[in-house]
Amino acid sequence: MSTCMFLLDGQHERFVVIESRDGSIYRPHGYEAARKLGLAHRYSYGTQWLDNPELRDQVWTIQATTNPALADVVSGLDIDGGTWLAFHRGTGVYSRIFTEEPTAAEFTAPSGLPIDCATAESARDAVELLETRLLPALGDSVRLPGFHLLIADPHDAFVVAFDGYDSVTTAALADGRPHVLTASDPTADDQFSKRIQNQAEKAPAPTEKLTSWAPWLSAYTSADADAPDYSDESWLANTYSAIRPPYRDTPDTDRYRNVALFPVTDPSQAAWTKGVSIYAAGTMGAELFAYNERQLFDYQPLPTEVRHMGFPTTPDDFFVVIATENS
Repeated sequence: MSTCMFLLDGQHERFVVIESRDGSIYRPHGYEAARKLGLAHRYSYGTQWLDNPELRDQVWTIQATTNPALADVVSGLDIDGGTWLAFHRGTGVYSRIFTEEPTAAEFTAPSGLPIDCATAESARDAVELLETRLLPALGDSVRLPGFHLLIADPHDAFVVAFDGYDSVTTAALADGRPHVLTASDPTADDQFSKRIQNQAEKAPAPTEKLTSWAPWLSAYTSADADAPDYSDESWLANTYSAIRPPYRDTPDTDRYRNVALFPVTDPSQAAWTKGVSIYAAGTMGAELFAYNERQLFDYQPLPTEVRHMGFPTTPDDFFVVIATENS
């Protein structure tokens, strides 16, 4: 489960987005993934794909891994290689992938594709890259799970969907109002997505200034007024908030329930929101990128009180990776 809320302001040539990434509680990602991979510079988001060429040999891509545009690509790092998010500092092209974990050994992870898209000169060029080269690159030897990619820059925004077989489709997204995407369905007309979208529409759009993100952050992280408390057995992770305390990620009727109240036997089936990031781009490219991240280690027990989990509530809770002098 993951959620992404963004706004394309075509009139002012701006793109802003806040996204959260859910995953297994103990599975390394970001800083911890870099540490376990033995990288010299351990950071959650950076230019890993240029600085560590051996990483590019571990991911499946459709662009040359020697592409010089990688020098300006900033992205996260997954322990199994690849990334879920990447952007280009100069062009402002942003790419965020939503995909299910591969369920069988024959699947190749598509987590190299955000890197490919971020090296394109524009969002439109990134879409064309996928439309023309993804299926031929698959051939008979590579099988990818279904996914959808949000690809945007200060001028355009698209969702490119792959069905896991032989279909690549593109939807251009209208500008001027917030959109909400989820991992389950990019076009889902669900109450959860509508609620945070409606709240964002009432708030001033953020800019490249970190402090300007407070209204959107409040809209994104708030829960329904009548939502049950996390300690209540009726609480469900996929219903009330984009920021999710530990829940069961299991293929049964108790999926999305509080994992402290409905324990799992396999620790990998306990999930929560591992990170939240914010991004702003304008005519001069990327202007602001900041993130908030958490990681549990094997020896740490599951936290049960939301206020002790380190989720962001104000812009000051984010670590800034890049910012313009106006930020």
